Amino acid sequence: MSNSIKDEFDKVSLIKDIREIDSITINYQKYGSLDRNEAIRKIKELRITDKDIAAATTARLATSSTPFSQSTNDQIVGELLMQRNILQAKLIKKQTE
Repeated sequence: MSNSIKDEFDKVSLIKDIREIDSITINYQKYGSLDRNEAIRKIKELRITDKDIAAATTARLATSSTPFSQSTNDQIVGELLMQRNILQAKLIKKQTE
């Protein structure tokens, strides 16, 4: 895959992940309803597939860790928003390169 094609694929993937997070978090913020299974699935997926999110998560979990089963909805949404911020920063960087 050439660099330009890979870069475009990366941008599309970042946008897709950001939109998925937005869908989950906006639904929670607007209606107070959280699909915990979908939110946790997305968090775990990004922890595995994105090295920057994995690094941020590792650093954060070194100081404190709450199992998903004991996490509040606000904590889960907070994790998603942190991941979204990382993805947005990466997307902005890619768009300016």
